[in-house]
Amino acid sequence: MQRTQKYLNKISPSLRQFKSLSKSYESIVLSVKIDEIKLDGVNFFNEYPERNHQSGIMTFTRPGDDLPYKTVLIIDSKDTISTNGINPINTLRSILKKEITNTYCNQEIDHLGAFGYISYECYKYFENVGDLKEDPTGCPESFFLIPKTMITIDHQENTLTISHLVSAQLDEKSYQKESETIFKIIGFIQNINLKKNNATNTIKKFLKQPTSLITKKGTYLNKVKKIKQLIKEGELIQCVFSQRFEKKSTLNDELLLTYLVHEYPSEYIFQLIGTDFTVTGSSPEMFLKVKNNKATIRPVAGTVGVNKKSNKLKLATNLKESIKDNAEHIMLVDLARNDLGRVSEKGTVKVDKLLETQNYNNVIHLASEVSGKIAKKFDSLDTFMSTFPIGTLTGAPKIRAAKLISALESEGRGPYCGAIGWFSANGDLETSTIIRTAIRKNDKISFNAGGGIVYDSIPEVEYQETLYKIKAFKDIRL
Repeated sequence: MQRTQKYLNKISPSLRQFKSLSKSYESIVLSVKIDEIKLDGVNFFNEYPERNHQSGIMTFTRPGDDLPYKTVLIIDSKDTISTNGINPINTLRSILKKEITNTYCNQEIDHLGAFGYISYECYKYFENVGDLKEDPTGCPESFFLIPKTMITIDHQENTLTISHLVSAQLDEKSYQKESETIFKIIGFIQNINLKKNNATNTIKKFLKQPTSLITKKGTYLNKVKKIKQLIKEGELIQCVFSQRFEKKSTLNDELLLTYLVHEYPSEYIFQLIGTDFTVTGSSPEMFLKVKNNKATIRPVAGTVGVNKKSNKLKLATNLKESIKDNAEHIMLVDLARNDLGRVSEKGTVKVDKLLETQNYNNVIHLASEVSGKIAKKFDSLDTFMSTFPIGTLTGAPKIRAAKLISALESEGRGPYCGAIGWFSANGDLETSTIIRTAIRKNDKISFNAGGGIVYDSIPEVEYQETLYKIKAFKDIRL
């Protein structure tokens, strides 16, 4: 405890400030910033013994970087919010408004907000796409954690901030008691040697466990042919068709998260533990980021599978020079421009990056970046609705593609193809598309993959692409 006492005077607000602020707010966020510290957020999340069951973590990495620039951990939640049958954005907007109105938080700390996901089927609340099929996993249409205790790690500055939400009506004794929550975290960081979780054999068993196809291969190929015929008839330009896989497994959430971090690192790695389900993923695609009223989308489209024997440079060059992949990608960049254009100031939408290759352990992708300045009459949540889901996961025209997806796919997508991330009460947000993701419920783990079907798609090639994309979760040829 002595090693944590030096942080007693660093808690903000101080007891005197706390008493003054309590006259104006219902809740207050206590916080401590620790400098010159390096912490592996995933290891801490897995090992901290007092982490609440309903918790979450997300790492944020810039394209091309090996390590994240930021990690956000929800150690304990003040509340959990799930929605079904209603527009989740309306619920989220109300929650965030209440948080920022009734709670004091140091402006340098991004504690007020929600961490969670919005499932693919929520598209029906944003556009007239009709009724979409139900999620077979039984997860809520949206689910959010409202943080009580969280840690934000700045890996660039080697600092971390511990923040803890408390009632504004605490007396001095209770203030000291609540501060102990922060001291316990500091003490744990100082006194434990966080070790990498070596569970190779357990992971190998998980990968080799039988994987079931929800859609038979022949059925999948025939439906791809059906999509191609509709494209030839002028119904649409592209349709992103997917399939779901499932396996029984007792693999725990901690091992799955650690495995993805070390074997399949991506721009966004996340785990959200809900009431009776867990969403764990490693996604290479940013959906929407809003910072200081600037909105950015990063479409990822165009994929080639790789293995240890692959010549990645040659494959990346071939992908970048592929006429088919380039045409498909440019179309989806234009779709992102149109989606952003509906809520952006005139003349501000631009393509910042175009057709860049991104290398991963099992695939190489083409990626671009589109941005715009949000018009004054809109906010970040309006922008979310205008752009959701990202066009790379539906096709074009977007609404027609979504209707066809619902008609041809045998079941709903659920969290898959939705978005997950941090929605700040200050109006900023950063979300990832939910791909390369496993949904665990009880002893079943399910995962999906798809690909964009266009005029000259080859059904067998499209089918094999879905297998490349779920390689992280299975080790057998289906």
